[in-house]
Amino acid sequence: MPEIVYSKPVEFVSFKIFGLFDAFRNNSKLNNLEDSVQITLLLVSLYKDRIIDESSFSNDLEVEVLKKLVIKSNLNNENKETYLLILDALSDSLSKVFSQSLTYLSFLLFQIENELLVKHFPSVVDDVIYRIAHAHGRTSGEFIQPVELTRFMNGLANLNIDSKVYNPFAGLASFGIDLNQDQNYFGQELNQRIWALGALRLMAYNRPVNLSYRCEDSILNWPDSSKKYDLIISNPPYGTRLDNIYKEIAVQYRTIEHFLIENGVQSLKQEGKLIALLPQGFLFRGMQEHRLRESLIENDLIDSIISLPAGLLLNTGIPLTILVINKSKAQPGKVKFIDATRFVSHVDSRLKVLDDTKLITVINNEIIDNDIIRIIDNQQIRSNDYNLSVARYFQEQINGVKLKDIIEPFRGQRSNLPEVGKLMRIRDLKDDNVDFTLDESAIGDSDINRNMIYQIDESCLLLAMRWKTLKPTYFEFKGNPIFKNLDIFSAKVDESKVYIAYLINELQSEYVQKQLDAYRLGGTIPSIRQNDLLEVVIKLPSLEEQKAKIQGIYELANKIKVLQEERNALVHGKAIKDFNEFASLKHTLGRPRQNILDWSDNLLDFINRNQSGFEEMNKAFIEFYEVDMVSVLKEIKRDVNFITEVLEKGENGLVLSAYDKQLISLSDINSVINELSSNGFNFKIKKLLLKSENTRKRGILANKTLLKTLLDNLLTNANKYAFDKKEAGNEVVIELNDVDDFLVVEIKNNGKPFPKNFDREKYIAKYSTADKSTGSGLGGYDIHRIASDFDNPDWILTLNDDPLYPVEFKFQFPIKLIN
Repeated sequence: MPEIVYSKPVEFVSFKIFGLFDAFRNNSKLNNLEDSVQITLLLVSLYKDRIIDESSFSNDLEVEVLKKLVIKSNLNNENKETYLLILDALSDSLSKVFSQSLTYLSFLLFQIENELLVKHFPSVVDDVIYRIAHAHGRTSGEFIQPVELTRFMNGLANLNIDSKVYNPFAGLASFGIDLNQDQNYFGQELNQRIWALGALRLMAYNRPVNLSYRCEDSILNWPDSSKKYDLIISNPPYGTRLDNIYKEIAVQYRTIEHFLIENGVQSLKQEGKLIALLPQGFLFRGMQEHRLRESLIENDLIDSIISLPAGLLLNTGIPLTILVINKSKAQPGKVKFIDATRFVSHVDSRLKVLDDTKLITVINNEIIDNDIIRIIDNQQIRSNDYNLSVARYFQEQINGVKLKDIIEPFRGQRSNLPEVGKLMRIRDLKDDNVDFTLDESAIGDSDINRNMIYQIDESCLLLAMRWKTLKPTYFEFKGNPIFKNLDIFSAKVDESKVYIAYLINELQSEYVQKQLDAYRLGGTIPSIRQNDLLEVVIKLPSLEEQKAKIQGIYELANKIKVLQEERNALVHGKAIKDFNEFASLKHTLGRPRQNILDWSDNLLDFINRNQSGFEEMNKAFIEFYEVDMVSVLKEIKRDVNFITEVLEKGENGLVLSAYDKQLISLSDINSVINELSSNGFNFKIKKLLLKSENTRKRGILANKTLLKTLLDNLLTNANKYAFDKKEAGNEVVIELNDVDDFLVVEIKNNGKPFPKNFDREKYIAKYSTADKSTGSGLGGYDIHRIASDFDNPDWILTLNDDPLYPVEFKFQFPIKLIN
């Protein structure tokens, strides 16, 4: 760990506690222990309360011994009972810890100054929890939410001193900690490990636990109908369908969000509020949730809807909404829509922070700003079919005409279709304001004997109904029909009112894009309904003015084309380097490469034919190397093929233009990361792959060989500079996240930090190296070149900010639709 000087006592104590995590990390039997945070903070808490000391903390320590020490302590009965429950919850993990030598752990624990620990303990506990959550990303972020978000949601409640608060799906009881001591809090958390940490946290803040915070299922143990609350507040787990777990309940409720809202309304007092942090899909999804929204509006229960951008939570990259239900609304018959976007700032490529103080001031002081708050009548919501998407109610007034006034939907023919024809997909549409005519020759023949396929045999406008761009394209019918599905909208254009070229340019304009964003539904692959599309407003000057604008666009495009041709001529005229020697080298290596591949295939074939005799040897191999022999042979083949591909294009070094880029699906990116091997490295690779939706339908524009080169350079550099020797806890973490239509790739290690004064600029400089005795300095240079080629020249290198992972790389690559 890096040497850091702390001026604040909380950071000083936290830094010492982080030393305890090294005791887990460097123990081969404990370094994968998920409960290390809970165990560490439990031991620190017991030490703070003087239940354990150096004399009691010995190598024969057991859970039962700890229980006896708790019972004998001077704590009140409430805290004793809480400790005993926590010890029961963590008994298996504690037993694993106590089965090892405790000398190092004891040394680290008891060098922490007890008086300093007692004085700052609540802040220390939260500092450690939040630092761990940030270090481990989404794997630990699911149980903790940002302080600002907790404070803001509690601030929306405006509770009285003696209010009763219910917090289902409570996580680490964040809402309870932020409440006034006199307010009655009751929370439930199903996960035992999370509950144990939450209980320790409540104790640190001197809050009651036993009756206030229970380890139980909020769905199966929802309070009975006689119990009513002033506030029900929750951040429930997202995307969990109840039919997978709670079959008896699933008939009535589709999701946990649905269950929470419907049951929450029933459990509120006459003037009670329900405040829930939800995915924005709740605002517009159909079926049961549509009926629920209709019921909430017709019963006039929705007070406010607050839209939050993606990136506020560590464990998910989806945009969020805060729903405020109020049985005693200040403005009956109206809903307050709040766009909180301008109150959110970026911390880094993935994480954002809410300025809750300014936002709550604006809301509580009823400062009406049309860019932030809009008051909407229930009747307008009815006219929008109970769609509560906040962006829909923040559209600007534009002088123009609606699309439905200048185009006429033309679906095409469904009957008597041929068996084979040119079936368009969204990828075949153009995204060009000059060259926008459909290229029929680029569309291959497909089987069109399917449902919902339509024949188009008239000239028409084509628009993509899915993803984030319309890709406006014009189909000019010349006697041969084309075919489409419902992903593509087709319409005839009234050319007496608008030129095709002008309309297509306007459909790609920023003011139209804003309208489309307000109407689109869905997260990962948004779509727009036809009725909403036809409501989009287009600025429509006279035909003469339209013609002048088109002419200007064409003239500019021609100038750019001429400049590009001149540039290409200069590039083509450059001297081509002599590569005969390199070609000779490739020829020389050709036979050995092929020999390795052939023998790898022979060995794999032999193993497949002789499974029975192979099992014992393979078992011994796995025990020694922690990987099976078949996987190793496949890895050898992959690496030789990779070397072959690089050599084939390497006459002039790593020339990026020699590697064609294509859309690589997020699913394939997962596979690339999953195939990375730690063989030969002094560390293990922890892989946190994407779990977002539609990973096969979305991807990044890149090249697999270059992507592997970037990753190999990062791993090789980590091995050279961060890890002197192989130890059990050495770790490189590769985490993938999907945030704001970017693939965020974070790669961090817990080895040695870079030297002082070493920064990103030195890292990417050609022939610059952190250690003069090793390395060529080309690794960082190539990493930067490849990242830039993948449209991320401003990738981030963070050094020494995290006590657990002192070196962290962050890349973000734009995600595009694959159709």
